[in-house]
Amino acid sequence: MKIPVTKTRFLLFTLILVYIWVFAGLAFDQHTGMRTHRSDLGQIDHAIWNSSQGRFLQSIRQDFQSTRMTDHVEPIFVLVSPVLWIWDDVRALLLLQVVAAGLGAWLVFELARQKFEQLLSARQRRQIWQIEPLRALTEPMALALAFAYLLAPQLQSAVLTEFHAIPLAVPLILWAFWAVENQRWGQFTLAALLVTGVKEEAALLGAGLGVWALWRIWVAGRRSSPTPAVDVSNPGQMPRRLRDFGLLAAISVTVLSLAWFYVATFVIVPSYALAAHRAAESTYFQRYGVLGNSPADIFKSFLTRPGLVWQIATEPVRISYVINLLKPFGFLSLLAPEILLLCLPVLLANSLSAYPAQYYGEFHYSAPLVPYVAVSALYGGARLWRWLARHTDRRSESFQHMPDASTWIMALVAFYQNSRSAIRPLLSTGLTLWVVVWSVIFYVEAGRGPLGGRYDPTPQTEHTRLLERFVALIPDDAAVTATAAVHPHVSHRRYIYQFPWGLDAAVPANWALLDVTTNTDMAPGDLKATVDEMLSGDWGVVGAADGFLLLRRGAANKIIPDAFYNFARLKPDQQGELNGLVNPGQASFAPDRTDVAVRASFGPLTFLGVALEDWPRWRQTKLTTLWQVEPDFVPGSVRPWLEVRSPNGELRYTFDDMSPPALVWYPPEKWQPGEIIRITTLWLYLPRYWGVAAGVVHGPDPFNAADRLPVSAGREEAIVDRTGTLALAAAYARRPGDRLSRLPLPLDDASLADAVRAIPLSVRPTSGRFRSPNGAIVDVNAWLPEAPIPAGDRVDLWLHWQGDLELLDQYTVFVHLRRDGENQDQNDGSPRYFVPLAADSGAALWDWRQLALPETPLPGQWTVVIGLFDPESGERLDVLDANEQPVGNELPVGEIRVGPPRIPDQACALIALACASQVK
Repeated sequence: MKIPVTKTRFLLFTLILVYIWVFAGLAFDQHTGMRTHRSDLGQIDHAIWNSSQGRFLQSIRQDFQSTRMTDHVEPIFVLVSPVLWIWDDVRALLLLQVVAAGLGAWLVFELARQKFEQLLSARQRRQIWQIEPLRALTEPMALALAFAYLLAPQLQSAVLTEFHAIPLAVPLILWAFWAVENQRWGQFTLAALLVTGVKEEAALLGAGLGVWALWRIWVAGRRSSPTPAVDVSNPGQMPRRLRDFGLLAAISVTVLSLAWFYVATFVIVPSYALAAHRAAESTYFQRYGVLGNSPADIFKSFLTRPGLVWQIATEPVRISYVINLLKPFGFLSLLAPEILLLCLPVLLANSLSAYPAQYYGEFHYSAPLVPYVAVSALYGGARLWRWLARHTDRRSESFQHMPDASTWIMALVAFYQNSRSAIRPLLSTGLTLWVVVWSVIFYVEAGRGPLGGRYDPTPQTEHTRLLERFVALIPDDAAVTATAAVHPHVSHRRYIYQFPWGLDAAVPANWALLDVTTNTDMAPGDLKATVDEMLSGDWGVVGAADGFLLLRRGAANKIIPDAFYNFARLKPDQQGELNGLVNPGQASFAPDRTDVAVRASFGPLTFLGVALEDWPRWRQTKLTTLWQVEPDFVPGSVRPWLEVRSPNGELRYTFDDMSPPALVWYPPEKWQPGEIIRITTLWLYLPRYWGVAAGVVHGPDPFNAADRLPVSAGREEAIVDRTGTLALAAAYARRPGDRLSRLPLPLDDASLADAVRAIPLSVRPTSGRFRSPNGAIVDVNAWLPEAPIPAGDRVDLWLHWQGDLELLDQYTVFVHLRRDGENQDQNDGSPRYFVPLAADSGAALWDWRQLALPETPLPGQWTVVIGLFDPESGERLDVLDANEQPVGNELPVGEIRVGPPRIPDQACALIALACASQVK
C-alpha cells in the first residue's frame, strides 16, 4: 500500500522520530547510569538472549537453571530475540520498546484520519474536489490525537521502566483496530494473535479484539449490499465472501485467545512455578489483598461482596488513575465507551490490585490501556465531528437578497448559511486545540520527557563510564556473578547470577564483577565480608578501580589495588569538586546535585562540605561529605560523624544506621594525612525538611559529649550546636514536583524573609513580648501556615527571637498545639534550627518547631500557643501588651485549619519511608 507523504504525515513522522530520539536516549542513559537492575531488565534480557541462541526463554533464578515461564508466558520474546543478532546489546531491547511505542502514533493518525473522513460516502471520498477540502480539516484533528498519544505519560513511563513484554502489545493492538476498520482480516488475525502471545493476560485483550471484529462485521452486515461488486473500502458495505472470512478470523481469534489464556495461566505457569515459588500457581493473583489470592476467590468476591469491590474501585487514587488515562485525549474516549469495554479485564486487574504500581500509571502495567483509550478517543471524536459537521452542512448564496436587513444580520446569516466553509473550520480547530491543550497540560503535570512534571534524567558520571572497561575483560562464555546494577550489563551469557548467588551453583560462576557504590541488594558490610571470604579461598583480583572490583576464580593476586579505593577519596583531578563545595560560584556538579560552602575544623579532621544527589521520582537522596585529613591525624584515632536532623533536631540518620560503603571498605584506620576523604551514603528516604550536621568523634559512643571533638575553627561559617561539637552544614526543603532546594544558611536578618517563604508560612507574623521578674525582655515573631494542613502531617511553627537572648538560656520555650483548649501535642526546649542554638550565636535566634496532627481529621478549634517557663519552678514569664502591661503567661500564635489526609503518591504507596517527604 502506497502512503502519500503529505505535510501532515511529514510532521507526524518528525514527531515520532523526536519521540524515539528523546525516550531512547533517556532509556539508554538510565541503563548506562546504572539505574537498571537484574530485576527486571537483566533477567528479561537474559531470557531473550538465551532464546536468540536456541534456548527457549531459559534464565537463571538464584543458583539454578530455570525459565522465564515461572512468572509469565511471553512467546513474543522469542519473536523479538533475533534483534540481538543485529545488535548484541541490551540497549537493542530498550530501543525496540521505544520504537514500538512510537510507531503506534502513525496507526493512531491513519485510523483517526479514516474515521474523520467518513463524513463523506465512499463515492464522495473518490472525488478530489470533495475529499481534499475535508482532509484540510480532518488531518489536524488526527495529528492532534497522534500527538496526544505520544505525550501520554503512562506510555512514557512504560518505556522508561526498564524492559517488559506488555509495551510491545501497544502497536499490535492499534494494528488490529486498523485492520478491522479496513477489513484486512489476514492482518487482523496476525495482529490479534501476536497480542495474545505478548503475555498471558494480554490473551484477554486478544479475545476482546476478536469480539470487536465480530461486532463490526455484524454492524457492516446490516448495511451490506447484495451486489457482489461492492466497494470494500466503505465500512458500511461488505461482500458476503469477505464477511465470511472475517467471521472465521474473528471467531478463531476469540476462541484461540481464550484457550491460550487458560493454558498459559492455569497450566504452563503453575507447572513451572512450583520449583521456583513452591506453589503451583501464578504468584500474581496474590496481589489482590482482601479480594482473595486466587482466581476463584477473586471471582467469588465479585459475586458475594460487591460492596467491597465498589469500595476499592472508588478509592480516590483509583478513580484518579482512570481519569488520568482519559486526560491526554481530552476525555473524548467517553464518546466511544464500547471500545473501553474491550480493555476492561486489564483495567479491572490494575484498578483493583493491592499493588500500587498497577494503579498509579507510572510503571508498564498501563501501557496496553493507552491504545484503547486512544482508539476510543478517535472514534468518539469522529462521532462528535460527524454530528457537528452534519448540523453545519449549509451552503447558500441567497443571503444578500434579504430585504431590509442590516449589515450585522446579513453577516450572521451569511456565516450560518455558509457554515460548511465558515463554521466547520472553526469546529475542526476547536477539536484540535481541545485535544492538544489537554495533552500538553497533563504532560506538564506528569510527563516523563523534557519539561514534563516527572522528568527525571539519569546523571552520567565518570564512575559509570568505567564499567565498560571491566566488562571487556570477561570472556563471552564465562559464568559470571554480578551485583544488581551490574547484572544487565553482562547478561548476554548462558550463566549469569546476581551476587552472591552463583558461587556454589551446579555450574559455578568463575568471574565476579562488583560495584560497591551502586545498587547491590546487600548491606555494604555483608558484601565486604563475602569478598574477604572469596579472597581467602580460591578467588583472586583481576582488576579494580573507583569501587569496581573484578574477581576470577583461580587468580593469584589476593590484594585489592589501591585504585579501587578512589571512590572513597578525592583524586587530584577532582579538585573542581572540592572547589564546588567550598566556593559555590565555582560548582561543577550535575544539575541534580546541590552543594554548599561550609567549612568547620575538628582538629585532626576538617569538614569541607556536603553535596547531594537526588532521585526525585522516588524522593531518594545520597549525601556526600568531604573531609580533609590534617597532618596531625593518627589513623584510626577519630572518625567523622554525620547526622541528618529534622527542624526539631530529631535524628533521622547517622553513619551508624547504615554504614556508607566508603567507611566499610576504606575506614579511618587506612586514612593518611593530606588525603581528602569522600563519604557517600546509600540512598536515604528523608523528611520534607531536613538538615545535615557534621562532627568528629573519637570514642565508641558518638552521642556521648565526651567522645565528640569540639569545633576549633570556622564557627562563623556554620551553625554550631550548644555544645560546640556539631556544625549544621546544610538544610533542605522538598518542593512540589519532588525537587530539593536549599534553605538559607547561615541565617541572618537579611535571610529571614527568604526562610519564611521557603517553608512556606503566613506573610504576617504574630508578635509578642515576654518579661522576666528582673525586667529582662525578649521579643518574638511567630509564623504559622495559612493553608489547611492535612491530617497526619506536621504543623511548622517558625519563631524569631530578639532582645535579651540570655533569657532563652535561663528559661525554656514551650509550644502547645491545642484542640478546643486541650493539649494535643507539645514541643518544649531551647531554640533550634536543626541543631540546638546558643544565645551567643547572634543578635537574633531562629527557632523552628514541628507539632504532629492526628491521622484522622478531628473537628474543633485548633490553636497554637507559646511561652517561656522556669524549668526548675515551672513558673511562666508574663506576656506584655503594647502598653507593657501583663496580659497573661502564654502567647496565642493563631489558629490552624486541618484538612483531609494526603492521598499517597506513587513513591509513598510503594515505600512507606517516602511518605514523610510527600509534598502534594
